[in-house]
Amino acid sequence: MIIRHLAFTGPNIEEARLDLGTGLNIVYGASNTGKSFTAKALNFMLAGISKLPQTDEVKPFTAAWLGLTLPDGRDVTLYRATQGGDFRLFEGLVSAEAGTPIALLGSAEADKQDTVSHVLLDSIGWSGKVIVKNVNAEKDNLAIRHVLPYVIVSETDIMSEANPVHHSGQYTNRTLESNLLRFILTGHDDAAAVTVVGRKEQRVANAAKLEIVDEWIAQIDDELGETPPDRKELSEQIDRLAATLAGLQDHLRAAQERLDQLVARRRSLLDQRREIDDRVTELALTLDRFTLLDQTYTNDRDRLQSLEESGFLLLARADRDCPVCGAPPDAQRHRHAPDEFGLAYRAAAAEARKIEMEQRDLRRTMTSLDAEGSGLRTTATRLWDEVQDIEKQIEEARPAETSVRSDFSAMLEKQSELQHVEDLFRRRDRLVVRRSQIDSTKPTKNEAKLSVGIDGTTAYALGRKVVEVLEAWNFPAAKEAQFDLETNDITIGGKARADNGKGVRAILHAAFNVALLLYCREQKLPHPGFIVLDTPLLTYREPLTSRHGELSEDESRMKEAPVAVGFYEHLAGLEDTQVIVLENADPPADLKGEAKVQVFTGRPGDNRYGLFAPVQRPAQS
Repeated sequence: MIIRHLAFTGPNIEEARLDLGTGLNIVYGASNTGKSFTAKALNFMLAGISKLPQTDEVKPFTAAWLGLTLPDGRDVTLYRATQGGDFRLFEGLVSAEAGTPIALLGSAEADKQDTVSHVLLDSIGWSGKVIVKNVNAEKDNLAIRHVLPYVIVSETDIMSEANPVHHSGQYTNRTLESNLLRFILTGHDDAAAVTVVGRKEQRVANAAKLEIVDEWIAQIDDELGETPPDRKELSEQIDRLAATLAGLQDHLRAAQERLDQLVARRRSLLDQRREIDDRVTELALTLDRFTLLDQTYTNDRDRLQSLEESGFLLLARADRDCPVCGAPPDAQRHRHAPDEFGLAYRAAAAEARKIEMEQRDLRRTMTSLDAEGSGLRTTATRLWDEVQDIEKQIEEARPAETSVRSDFSAMLEKQSELQHVEDLFRRRDRLVVRRSQIDSTKPTKNEAKLSVGIDGTTAYALGRKVVEVLEAWNFPAAKEAQFDLETNDITIGGKARADNGKGVRAILHAAFNVALLLYCREQKLPHPGFIVLDTPLLTYREPLTSRHGELSEDESRMKEAPVAVGFYEHLAGLEDTQVIVLENADPPADLKGEAKVQVFTGRPGDNRYGLFAPVQRPAQS
């Protein structure tokens, strides 16, 4: 990972920007120009701290931008308000809104992937890792804030007497921090460790369980009342009630069956009566049509009889004198022959007899249908009488069924109440047994202890890498350096780092961090790939003007050695690594190797004043 730029923007103010490159970056100059603030700002932008120091210089700015090149070559920029809060991730190296950002949380929750910590750890190859934090093998999810003290070393930490492993200074974090170093140096996290419950935690857990069980028992006692029933009498009462309920259930079943039978019979009778009513209606309609047909037959028969009589009269007078004029038969002239009258007479007579026969058949059918209708009406009346009788039986049976059902419901409710009381007694018994079991459980000591921190072999290998770094820096007695497992720090000839002056402590702390990076590179282990060192060459301060005071004896010896030249030239020669050095003293003028050097003069108008432009303060009156 490479830090490309750190920028600050705000309304009505020029952007403050620090560009950084690969390899060695040296930012040096006067005090109070923003060098230490730069280290804090980088920590802030990488989610190592939640708040940015609100100096007068930063107050006009509202946003901070950190440009990064991730290990996969992808350029991104992290945005965060100078007041803190969550992040936004932009593609590319920007210091202004560009494209659609991705919102990222500033927290490091393990189950969330939309956090800065997850994005950065995932790019390094450390996402999803867990570290054991205590003797019970409880684990913390690895977060970027855990790792940052190994890559961003503040001025306070670099000269501190505290070791570089237990950087928080808190005793409760010592196990986590020791195991974190082991993870970095081996690449193996503690996912396989089995978490156990400690004796203290067991006692606290048992006390909490007893409190909960006692509360449940008290709740049951309150529900049972001050004078709970005798359990034997309660059991006998439940048995008697069960027998009574069985008898009532038989009566209720019989009463219900009787009602069901009556209702079913009534339904059957009503269905039959409905069918009969439909048939009677159908017969009435048929008889009405047949009556009209009978009248038609009568009219047709009367007409044919008239025709028959007229034909008879005409035939009868065919051989007689005309009744009108008295003409004899031989003198009469007819348009139709007499035999034609005979034919008409016989046809009318035949048709009349046919209609008479059909009318007789129709009247016989009407008589039959009328008789059927009369019988059906009689049957319908009888069925209705039966329905009325069943209605009376239902009305008589319903109160008895209702009474039995009411008694059964009341008994059932009483049984439920008694069974609830009995269940309370059983629950109380179980809770009392459970309380006894919890109370008798004694905390057990965890006999199997987990190893904490790195082993001797790894410590030796890390110490050899520190020796290489110190030799490259021309540090006096570099060959006597080693990493001490007791102090988790560098020693020189058995002398602890903490027993040296501030300048020696600073250079040894820096050597530890650089050696850690180089060890990971050599072992092909993940590492963020950059280091920020604030004032590692404290030895080269001016004793009379520096706030850190005069040089100690060991600092004076180290200052006489060309440590600064070896320091810078070694770091400038490192490949695939970014080192950012924030210093007060000038780097050597004849420095070999490439380095991006920037100076903060602290003087307005003289090149770059500092990270920010000088604050215009009101003149003193």
